[in-house]
Amino acid sequence: MSDLHDIPDPAPLLPGIPMPWWGWSILAFLMIAGAASLFTLLQRRRATGSPDSHFHDSRNALERLRPFIPDLSLAEVATESSLVLRHYLVHTLREPALFETHEEFLLRSDALSKLPGGARQRLAPLLSELAAAKYGPSLVDPEAGNRLVDQSLEVLQGLESTRERTVA
Repeated sequence: MSDLHDIPDPAPLLPGIPMPWWGWSILAFLMIAGAASLFTLLQRRRATGSPDSHFHDSRNALERLRPFIPDLSLAEVATESSLVLRHYLVHTLREPALFETHEEFLLRSDALSKLPGGARQRLAPLLSELAAAKYGPSLVDPEAGNRLVDQSLEVLQGLESTRERTVA
């Protein structure tokens, strides 16, 4: 016969890992600080990321460009106008237009797909005109510069009027 016996419970033989009160305090503090940081980050993102503020910022940027038009070449005015419009598209429609060349933007099949047809038909020619001015001969032409800013403001207003609103 064999002398088999049950395996004893090892729990009484293992040492416990006592955690001092200050360890629990540090753990609680870190958890509260992490939650507060996350809450603050989410609140800040919600407060600064409103699409209405992007429209106002874009419009103000175009208006701030006006006094400098007599001193800027048409290419510089077109570049600034294009950047403002593309920033607006990135922030409101999540369009990657800011990170693409004009040709890449026009060739992408889903470019501006979130816009209604009328807005697309006004924006695409303006972006083409801005690209032509950016890469064309660099002249100082205040009249043409003001016209580009006016067209950019009109298209920006049109884009804003077609943007989907979320009602709380």
